[in-house]
Formats: sequence, C-alpha cells, structure tokens
Amino acid sequence: MTIPEFFGKYSLEKSIKKIFYDYGYGVSAFNLIKKVGAVSDKFGFKSFLIGGFPRDVLIYILKSNAETAEYYKSSNVFNDYSGFLDLDVAVEGGSEKLVSAVKNDKNLKSLLHSLNIHDRFGTALAEFNAGGKPLKIDFASLRTEIYIKSGILPKVDTSSATIEKDILRRDFTVNTVAFSMNKSNFLEIKSYLSGIEDILNKKIKVLHKLSFIDDPTRIFRAVRFEKRLDFRIERRTLKLLKEALKQKALDNVSGKRITAELYILFKEKNPEIYFERLDKLSVLNSINSNLRFFKKNKILIKRINRYFSETKNFKILNEIFKNIGEGKKLFYLAGIFYGLNKKELNEVSERLKLGNVVEEQLKKILFLDGDKINNLKYNYNADDVVGLYKNLNKIDDKSLLFYLFKNEDEKKAGLIFRKIVVRYLEKSVTEKPFLNGDDIKAMGICEGPLCGIILNELKSLKTAGRLKNKADEIKYVESQYLKNIKKN
Repeated sequence: MTIPEFFGKYSLEKSIKKIFYDYGYGVSAFNLIKKVGAVSDKFGFKSFLIGGFPRDVLIYILKSNAETAEYYKSSNVFNDYSGFLDLDVAVEGGSEKLVSAVKNDKNLKSLLHSLNIHDRFGTALAEFNAGGKPLKIDFASLRTEIYIKSGILPKVDTSSATIEKDILRRDFTVNTVAFSMNKSNFLEIKSYLSGIEDILNKKIKVLHKLSFIDDPTRIFRAVRFEKRLDFRIERRTLKLLKEALKQKALDNVSGKRITAELYILFKEKNPEIYFERLDKLSVLNSINSNLRFFKKNKILIKRINRYFSETKNFKILNEIFKNIGEGKKLFYLAGIFYGLNKKELNEVSERLKLGNVVEEQLKKILFLDGDKINNLKYNYNADDVVGLYKNLNKIDDKSLLFYLFKNEDEKKAGLIFRKIVVRYLEKSVTEKPFLNGDDIKAMGICEGPLCGIILNELKSLKTAGRLKNKADEIKYVESQYLKNIKKN
C-alpha cells in the first residue's frame, strides 16, 4: 500500500516532537533517539522504533488531521501527559552490541541512568534522562520465534533475523509498523504487511491463523487495543479468537501471566468496558466457569475508578493504603470478583496465582468484614454514636470503603447508615488519638490487649467529638482505667 502523504517525514517529525514536548521531555527525547540512530550508523547496526509508539504516532497524526480527525476522535493515544513514555527499539545486528556502544558513547553515557540486560531474549531495558524525566527504551534484537507448545514462552533465534522476519512474529498488523532510526533514512516508515492499511481502516487483525494458539494472552491484547484505540477486531480474527477459547487455549497459560494481563487493563482509562468485552467473548468464563462481569460489577468498577481518580480523596486513600496504586488494584479485583462465593473465590485465586496475602485481603473485604458491616447496619443504636464508632473501628477501613462503593445508591434507613460510615471514615483515617501505645504504657498500664482496647476507645471518642485534645485523653484514661488498676 502507498503510504499517505500525511504520514510524510515532516509530519512524523513534527508530531513526535509535539508528543515529547507534551510529556515534558522537550527536545531532549527527540535528540536522544537521533543520537541512538547515529551510534547505530557508526557501528553498522540497523535500528527501528517499533510496536506501540509508531502505531500511536500514526493515529495521533490522524486525530490531528482535519480530514480524518472525526473518525479517530475516540482513539485513546498519548493522553496521560503526567506519565512517562516507553519506547521499543528493534536492532538488526544484536541489541547487546548496540547497547554496549550506546553505553560508551560520549553523547549518551551521561544520559544513561540504568541498564538491565536479559540475555535469554536478547533484550536490554535502558532508562535515560531526557529533559529531567525518565525515558525508558527497551532494546531487542530482531528475532524469529518458535512456539514449541501453546501458551509457553517461545524459543528465540536472533542469529539471522531481519526486520521483515521480525515483523512476522508480532501479534497484530497494527503493531508491525516501524520507523527507521538510522541517520541515512531517519523516520522512514517500514510497513511490510497491512499495518498502515489496518490503522486506516481501524482493524485489529492477527498475522496468522495460529496466533491465539501460540500465545493465548494475545486474546487480552486484542480486546485492549480494540477498546483503547476504538478499533474493531476484524471478522476472521474474531473467529480465530473464539476457536482458541473453544480449544481451551487459556488453560495452557500460567495464572501469573493472565493476572499480569488483567493488571494492565486496570491501568486503562475506563477498565469496565474492557471487562465487559472480555465477558461478552467468554474470556472470563474461560478463566473460571463462575467468573462473569455483570451490571453490578460494571457499576462497582466505575465507582472505584471515579473515587480513586478524584484528588479530593487522596488524603483518605493515602491513610488507608500504603500504596494507592496497589490499593486500586486490590479494589478492582474485589469489584470483578464481587458476586462469587467463598469457594468460587478460592478457585479463581488459585487459578490466577494471586497469592495468600491478596486472597486473604479479598476474603476480608468481600466476606468477613462484609458480614460484620451488614450485621452492624441492621442492629446499631443511632443514639450511641461512640458505641457505633467503636464497632466501626474494629472493621478494616478498606472494607468500609468497599461497602460505600457497593451501597452508593442506598435509600432510607440504609442511606442513614451509609452517611454514618462516610462521616466516620472521613474523620477516623485522618484524626488519630493524641496518645499512643508508649504514652499509655508510661502511665502505668501494661502493654498488650488492654492497650489496643484503650486506643480504640480514644480513637472512637475523638472521632465522635468527645475528646478534644491530649489533656482530655489523659483524663479519660486515668478515670476509666488507671484508677481501676491502682485499686487492683
């Protein structure tokens, strides 16, 4: 296919510079890839920007072009300018040799922050400083791959691969477009299959009929690209995808690899639309027969996503989670698994190899604390605020927050309890007692379970507005506990 004029070198250079600028790299990132290309020339290598970056640059140009902008307006590329960019560079001649040359080049070694080499796959992950921000470049030797068994990582051969052969091993045609980095033909587009044509036609298409059998995780990637780019999985590819599922291809993939694909989907702007599509294609059902994504799951994921995205909630989230990103991941899992019973959750957790820590947290959120909250909801005394707060303080804050997501549309009596939980969380996670365990021990009270009980009471009373300062807390401990201890 003839490459359209709006993909000319001037347009590519202008667009790439604009993308780098918007991400805060300025001209540094563009100069960096030119320098890597110059080193390639110097030592006789051929290097190419390949994969997601060239694909998204072409879509970016289409979104910016007056004639095509309307057709591509929903394609989600280069929108998170607060983040960082990762580039993939394919090298003919050996990535390890090019990386060694880059590492010793006077114009590049001062910019190289870190380097990790993976000999098995002939790859090296380098992190450069570009305009004060980290820019990761994943160098990989051009290679061919042979899949010995479905779902198992392939056998790699880098000895005689060319760009034409390397492209044949890739997942979808839209990811086969490459930009030359060498000085002699800098930013020249390489497209040996229907990559550009399928980008123009908004199609997700595999390269061969065994693609999903060789690597079943491509099923998740097909959905990811379809929804993120607002493309569509073309008819033959969709048929091959469904046939792979019927042949139970996912059974050959380890739980950790499947979980890694799910976690990538969690990072998308609207993850619920991806899981809705996975459910419609029976992908989730292929992971476990009980795993489905119903309307209630979709609503939960949307609420979780919205809450974690609003800066006004960061203070509470920072108190509840050591890492907000990990907390969001945990809640997404809870949202997807909501509706499973304990036995089904055990089965799914084992299949996905989530690990004991995550599984126990999910059980607590979905079942153990969930039952405690429901019991309290229907049996609390509205006049005994302190008593209510004491009971809420015995429940994990993560479980209380998840309860709020589940019951955002509560009515009447349920709404009153929900408001109490909201008020409790807003105060309790940010307002700690003035006294701590050491203070209580210094007052002559032995450490142990009693100390925890006292701290719980102090927190509950402070949250309820009954204790205003440190002096109030000391007075309370003395009157309620110290006198009794002295009597005994």
